[in-house]
Amino acid sequence: MLRRGGDEETTKAAEVFAIGIGECGSNIVGSYLKASRDKKLPSRVRGYLLMNTDRADLTKVREKYGIPKEHTMLYGASEIGVGGRFMDGYNAVMESKDIVFDQLSNLGFEGVSGFCIFTSLGGGTGCGGTPALIELLKQRFQEEEGRRIFVYVIGVLPFEGQSSEALNSIWAVSKLLRLQLQERGADLTILLSNRTMLKRILQSRTADSVDYLQRELNIDIADIGQIEKMVPSTLDSSGELEQRTEQAFVELVNPLALDVVEAMLSPGVHEPNKDVFPTTDLADYARKLDPVVVPALYTDVGLIPDAGSMPQQLKAMIDYAIQECSYADVGDQPNAESVYYVFSGPRHISKAEYGMHLKEALDKFIAPGAAITPCYVQYNDPDSPVNLLVLLGLPKIPELVQLINEATQLVNLHSGPSPLKQSWFMRSKGVTRKELVNAINDFRELFSYYMDTGTTMQ
Repeated sequence: MLRRGGDEETTKAAEVFAIGIGECGSNIVGSYLKASRDKKLPSRVRGYLLMNTDRADLTKVREKYGIPKEHTMLYGASEIGVGGRFMDGYNAVMESKDIVFDQLSNLGFEGVSGFCIFTSLGGGTGCGGTPALIELLKQRFQEEEGRRIFVYVIGVLPFEGQSSEALNSIWAVSKLLRLQLQERGADLTILLSNRTMLKRILQSRTADSVDYLQRELNIDIADIGQIEKMVPSTLDSSGELEQRTEQAFVELVNPLALDVVEAMLSPGVHEPNKDVFPTTDLADYARKLDPVVVPALYTDVGLIPDAGSMPQQLKAMIDYAIQECSYADVGDQPNAESVYYVFSGPRHISKAEYGMHLKEALDKFIAPGAAITPCYVQYNDPDSPVNLLVLLGLPKIPELVQLINEATQLVNLHSGPSPLKQSWFMRSKGVTRKELVNAINDFRELFSYYMDTGTTMQ
């Protein structure tokens, strides 16, 4: 247990540095800064940097969220982005190694215990740049300085029906996990889904979301299915309505993504009248969880100890959190191979005595033998909100099957003896067909526990 009081001798929590790479990653960090009071990050975050290969996108993010210029970085040979060519995004980071570390040093990144990298797993700058950036960070700290650091990737999966971005995602996730197996990659890859996050928001039917979408899009949002169908088709268009549609969803989805990271870091953030059992640090999640994680965050839980059976209430809480509040669709039987949960609230609710009931409630969502790690955050204030964060390690993710099917179809479409077909891979992605086929096969091998491995490509 770690008790945090107002004295000067309290244990200092490890600090992290946040990096938003590409348009998606920069927007996520920027939207959080805008929403935060006085644009201050949680106390465990030392600083932040927004990186992009596109000057226009970087300028737009800086102006929109009021980001100081010194917290942004334009890099790469071109100022108009990489256009989905993830290998250009990878090479751009590698070739900009010196300026990356110069800017990070100016922002005070020395001494942090880890990095949180926010990125899209569909675009070119983020898909390619993220694994390259992690390689450089690991090389700098672990190989050159002999100091262990932890790197978390918060990656956003693309909408359904965007086969080109699906192919980028397959390459990026495969690359991240293979580097992790070589101890040169992210310690934890946290997968969020644009499609699932949007669905959660629309299904909640909150007044703010309804009013915002009606005001920005001037459409009837009563039909959730209609809006879901509208999103993928609009993201590739340049019309005014399409741009406003995309921006409307960005405004709603991005803050949701940051809520998860804030919830993960919050146990170690200093607050008066707060106890944590056990103390949670950035490294704990990576040490206790499998390398791919899907979070579920249930806020303002309505638990009332005097209103009936607590085991039943806790079971309903777990069921709702995983089935209705996960940030990527994990279905009814995710069979997670590890679980880490953070249960926070007033002392009479958030207590270890409920651990056996929470474990029983989790049984139907985990594989036999899966490890469960609890963390309880207690507050003196009896009116403190009750929140539950569940991190599912290596669960079944139906969306990954959809992504690999879309990626496979796209590669097959452009395969054949025609030179025009053969040149598509290098022109569109910056790599050969063989490398993409290897990524698809590698992805199938990595997730073979629930994916048909009999359809490997040649």
